[in-house]
Amino acid sequence: MLVGGHQLPYRLTRLDELRFSRSDVPALTVTADPANSVAVAGSERSDWSLRFCVQGDGESEHEARQRLDEISMVRSGATVALTAPHLLHKQPTRTGCGDLVVDAPADARVVIHVSYAAVQLRDVKGPVRIAATHGRATILDTSGQVDATAAVIDFSAACGHVTLSAEAEINMKLSASRFEGTLLAWAQRCVRLRVPPGFTTPFRAIVSRRQDFVCRTEFASFVRHEKKGDLHYFTYDGDTVPPDAHVHLRSEQATVVIDATP
Repeated sequence: MLVGGHQLPYRLTRLDELRFSRSDVPALTVTADPANSVAVAGSERSDWSLRFCVQGDGESEHEARQRLDEISMVRSGATVALTAPHLLHKQPTRTGCGDLVVDAPADARVVIHVSYAAVQLRDVKGPVRIAATHGRATILDTSGQVDATAAVIDFSAACGHVTLSAEAEINMKLSASRFEGTLLAWAQRCVRLRVPPGFTTPFRAIVSRRQDFVCRTEFASFVRHEKKGDLHYFTYDGDTVPPDAHVHLRSEQATVVIDATP
């Protein structure tokens, strides 16, 4: 394995853990400064289990220890805050990061606010709110209400009431031919969607130029085009009569691409 860049000679790690009951914390809020990441996994458990692994590097053991101590996990009621020095305050000879893993009751409410950090969420049935400013959010196998804003969003599910908004791009994969619920995806750059064979969910895509919509599927010939003002609308009725779009895709500065899953 090759590792690029300057490798600091000292590295220290620390594991912090928290556990509290569902009755004590019905809904969890997590905030995180840069250099920290958050991962949430839903399960049939009835309590919350949090594990925060912190790493500090430095030119000396003292520097590594100091960097380690600068990153912490603090609980205040139903809110857990991951703190770290601001990116502009970092010294070039010291680095550090923290990774939070949350095992959560699947149907509990989760709210995550991070900046310049990654968020991963899977197998959650309860309401989810994610704000990952200048970060990446990966949302897999959710089935409830999802409201996510990030620089880049990766999403895969078969149902839910989902609203996605990205500073850059959105990548989605629907795991069933019929998406049960609603899905709204808007990005400043490209919106990509992969659908399985036999996909019958109605959708509407909105772009600025006709050539910015690309559909490489078996139902491409059934997609209707209409221009309204400066925007181009592409509609697929699926198996709904009268047509009622369950999936809405929009990119006014780049492309909307729909591909069939291999």
